Formats: sequence, structure tokens, C-alpha cells
Amino acid sequence: MKKILMVGVFLLVAGGLILAAEQQIEKNKIEKRGAEQGLRRGPGEMGLGLYERLNLTEEQKAKIREIQKSRREQLSALQQDTTLSQEQKREKMRQIMESTQKQMDEVLTPEQRQQMEKLREEMRERMKQHWKKRNQGEEKPSTEAK
Repeated sequence: MKKILMVGVFLLVAGGLILAAEQQIEKNKIEKRGAEQGLRRGPGEMGLGLYERLNLTEEQKAKIREIQKSRREQLSALQQDTTLSQEQKREKMRQIMESTQKQMDEVLTPEQRQQMEKLREEMRERMKQHWKKRNQGEEKPSTEAK
């Protein structure tokens, strides 16, 4: 009985270790893919490695963190709001995002704003390509009667 229990515990621990290793490998793959694209996200970071790319001062970083925190809180509250329709939520989310972008732009110098707009345009282009590629894979054959 002890041997069976010991084998069971061993298999349970080994399975847990294998699962943890697989999760770490997947996380590393995702981070590597993001790094190759110049992406970087983490707690308090602006995302896309923008702190470094824009050469922000500590004061700018602190202000942007506060703006982002406020945005997260607003979006979270919006998500929990059951009184709004999906369309109303989308419109409110668009307003929050535009407001956040405007506030962040006010923190940046003219040169940083110019660089930020360039990065935003690159991101929009990547997203267009992503959706174009994704939609091509989802094309379904026509079901029209012949």
C-alpha cells in the first residue's frame, strides 16, 4: 500500500512539474515573439516598450502610470456596468481610450509625440495585417444554391 501511495505522489509531483515546465516554455515563446516585434508589457509599463523607445523621464513615467491606472479603473467599471448596451459600452470605451491618448500626449514633448504617432501608425498597420491574415483563414465556401 505504501508503494502505491508513494508512486501516486511521485506521479502527481512529476505531472505538476511537467505542466509548470510546459507553461513556462509557452510563456517564453510568447515573450520571445513579442520581443522580436519590439513589444513589451509588464506591470506599470506603457506597453510596446514605449518607455525606452520614447526616452521618457521618471516624471513622465509616473504621470503616464497614473493615466493608465485611471483608464484601467474606468474600463473595469464599464465592463461591470449592466445598464449599458454593448453598443453604448463600445462608444464609452472609445471615448475613454481617446481621452487617455490625449492625456498621455500632453505629458510628452513634441518630439516624443511625433515618435508616438509613428509607433501608433506601425501598430495600426500590424493590426490590419493580423486581421487580414486571420480573416483569410476563416473564409468559408459559399453556401448559395447552384
